[in-house]
Amino acid sequence: MPTAILIDGAYFIKRFRSIEPHNSMDPQRAADVAHRWAVAHLTTANKPKRELYRIFFYDCAPLEKKMHYPVTKRAVDFAKSPEAVFRRKLHDLLRRKRKVALRLGHLSPQVGWTVSQAKLDDILKQKLLIRHQP
Repeated sequence: MPTAILIDGAYFIKRFRSIEPHNSMDPQRAADVAHRWAVAHLTTANKPKRELYRIFFYDCAPLEKKMHYPVTKRAVDFAKSPEAVFRRKLHDLLRRKRKVALRLGHLSPQVGWTVSQAKLDDILKQKLLIRHQP
């Protein structure tokens, strides 16, 4: 029976990095492992092997915009970050894999910086100080 396999890209990368921390930024290894782990799910003990229809890898394209840090006002170009470079290369390698379909979502452009509630509480209790350096 033809079987489709769905991979949540963000979850896969999180698990991949926890299992193989020494390869955490190696897109070639990540692409190979994603394919191998998916194919491994086609076999089950005491059952006939299922036929692979397609592996659907769902992820979001990396953040490509430029922003400024809220406190220091320094510019940051997310397109040049190691994570963005890793994701772009991983997506490119997955596109080349046999029977893999890459589906990319998009990030909301209206989202800005957020401060976690725990850090905000620390700031309000003056346990955490913010220093602005020009």
